[in-house]
Amino acid sequence: LARSLNSLGSILSELGRQEEALTAATEAVEVFRRLAAADPTAHKPDLARSLNNLGNILSELGQQEEALTAATEAVEIRRRLAMADPATAEPDLARSLNNLGNRLAGLGRKDEALIAATEAVEIRRRLAAANPTAHEHSLARSLNNLGNILSELGRQEEALTAATEAVEVFRRLAAADPTAYEADLAHSLLVAAVFHLNNSATTDEALRMTSTAVTIFRGLAKHNPIAFMELLQNAEHIQAQLMSRPAKER
Repeated sequence: LARSLNSLGSILSELGRQEEALTAATEAVEVFRRLAAADPTAHKPDLARSLNNLGNILSELGQQEEALTAATEAVEIRRRLAMADPATAEPDLARSLNNLGNRLAGLGRKDEALIAATEAVEIRRRLAAANPTAHEHSLARSLNNLGNILSELGRQEEALTAATEAVEVFRRLAAADPTAYEADLAHSLLVAAVFHLNNSATTDEALRMTSTAVTIFRGLAKHNPIAFMELLQNAEHIQAQLMSRPAKER
């Protein structure tokens, strides 16, 4: 029942029906909390998963303090689980740390957000070193997340380093499996382009990255306009802004 409620909450959230999603996600947490109280070994992982889901929905509704509370509890549970069984629980801990970093950043607590995001990258870097196929994708996403937080802290050079590494990982993944990873590559290219602009007076590299992202999104939107047309238009807008700059700035 609780797993079904979690799924229902996620689907309602994707449909923009956040209030209904919150009702389902809250009930899922309540059920898992009761189950975990009786049998922690069997149900603590599910409780943490449902808390992550609840936190995301609360954030979408603008209830940032409540979202942070849920995300913090999820990290606490998964940290204890990872101490007992790192191989099983560390990937989930990294996921919860990513969410926690986003919740903290949304509340302006950027130094704390950086700590959570950095730990998520460290965990996923270890995991990817041992099993690239399973974990490189998650590592690249955590690097983008870390870059965003570093940028908000004004540490633009470090932000660019993180974003550039994410692009390199997604390039490798997209070369092997374009269908699965081209969209992530295009998104990472746009993120890195912005950080290039923050670090340089010229826009050459930013324009090259943005143009590559436009090409990727154009191909994706041709086959799936509902999913990718808005992303294509955003990338084209950034490209047009860059191309309109005087030549000496490029």
